[in-house]
Amino acid sequence: MALAGALERSVQVAKDNGLNGYLFTIKGGVALELRLRERARATKDIDLVLHDSVAELAVALERAIASGYQGFQFQRRREPVVLDNGTVRVQLAATYRGGTWTMVSVDIARAEPGEAEVELLDAVALESTLGITGPDRVPCLSLRYHVAQKLHGMTLPPQPGKRNERFKDLIDLMLMEALISDCTGLREACERVFESRATHAWPPLLTLPEHWRQGYTKLAIDLELPVTDAAEAMERVRALVARIQAVF
Repeated sequence: MALAGALERSVQVAKDNGLNGYLFTIKGGVALELRLRERARATKDIDLVLHDSVAELAVALERAIASGYQGFQFQRRREPVVLDNGTVRVQLAATYRGGTWTMVSVDIARAEPGEAEVELLDAVALESTLGITGPDRVPCLSLRYHVAQKLHGMTLPPQPGKRNERFKDLIDLMLMEALISDCTGLREACERVFESRATHAWPPLLTLPEHWRQGYTKLAIDLELPVTDAAEAMERVRALVARIQAVF
């Protein structure tokens, strides 16, 4: 939340750069935690979307958070790492009022089609624990695109010699299922995500990798999900996709 507070100035930075909207928005596990609170699985990093087609990812982040936030300061450690999908990973050392606080791993990606659609989610209050105010609301990837990206990642064909290890996307879809009310909008988002990423077709083939079973069950039990069997969870995702496909 402190990092999100530091990024609040990105609204003005975006305007200064001639952009209409936010310079950075949040997606991934942190956005999921803001939607689901204590029901979400914990995440150790933060995923950011940069809404600038030319700025260098790591440099844009460092400039946006340079002024810190209410006693918090962030400084990059090590050189940024470019991942296989073009995302840049930056390790930040966070300090609070000059004292060591923690390390934060930040993954930054350039905005994809649809990621300009933002939902403002209530932030986690910091005043009672740290005595600082804000941020009040945090700009995050919209729910429909969040779900669409989960469906894409979960069904992504693996590279030769590798396996799709993203069973946690199946967990997240079980958690997000109750939030879905607009299947028409979700279908539009799914079609757009799958078309733009161009790795496999929509609707995807929904088969359960055998190596997901144990990991899914363990995490589902830890999160006290009503569905602890991976095969049953996959069947519910099939039903969700069928509902999405049924709309016109």
